[in-house]
Amino acid sequence: MSNNEFISGIAYPQPFAAYAVALCANASRYICILSPKLDHAAFDHSELVDALSALARRSRQTQVRILISDSRPVVGYGHRLLQLARRLPSTVHIRKLQEHPNWNNETLVIRDRDGVLYKPGGSDHDAFYEPDSRASAQQYLERFDELWRVSEEDAELRSLTL
Repeated sequence: MSNNEFISGIAYPQPFAAYAVALCANASRYICILSPKLDHAAFDHSELVDALSALARRSRQTQVRILISDSRPVVGYGHRLLQLARRLPSTVHIRKLQEHPNWNNETLVIRDRDGVLYKPGGSDHDAFYEPDSRASAQQYLERFDELWRVSEEDAELRSLTL
């Protein structure tokens, strides 16, 4: 997958998951993921976790933010990204978002300030990948930041210490 392209009509969860790994593997500062349930088929892969783990360990300035609306499948069935967040709590953050007028259950992955992977809510064939667009990334990052501000910590997602 080369840069300077716009690919549309991407199916979900595959090859959407492969494009997510490609974005995350090339991140230098941050990744933002917005997904209603953080679907296992798209986001619970060792390649994605490895890419995000490498990013999280790169420097103190790196950050991974993940927004979900339903933590039950993530907690109930286990999830590699939840394990990563529990291992690296200062860099990898998962928060819960209640219903919001600016969120229609779309799934979104944003890399740094220039890469976007987007799937509209309710569609499994209309995702698009834009690995080199500052304008698109900025537009989606503004929406993500707005949703992040109104999200909250979820006790279900915290590490259980015995």
